[in-house]
Amino acid sequence: MSPVRKPLPVDHSILNEMLAIRLQQLEIENGGMEAFFPKTGLARGTYYTIVRGIGNPTLKTMERIASSLNMTVFELLGFEVADARRALKKHGVDYDELTTAIAKKNRADRTLARQTRSRKLPA
Repeated sequence: MSPVRKPLPVDHSILNEMLAIRLQQLEIENGGMEAFFPKTGLARGTYYTIVRGIGNPTLKTMERIASSLNMTVFELLGFEVADARRALKKHGVDYDELTTAIAKKNRADRTLARQTRSRKLPA
């Protein structure tokens, strides 16, 4: 008989807890979990682990959640865009230029992905 595996301890982080708290707040503002959860674009199990603060979502997952909710990752975490603008400005980065560049890159990536998929389709 194989040995029984003990569950690994959960590593909590400030970011995980902030996201969990924020999602719980958004649930309340949007009529509860059942009404809110489908808006996140996540699988149910993934959502449950994140909202309990035990998930370890990637930045890509956080961006997907924010995009599904029509907000930025900063807003998803409870920050105002003005906070991000100030933080970036301290390091000489213009928020608007950065978001424009990212949007252009994302459009180019999607276009390339579509072109690649269409070449693979049988004629």
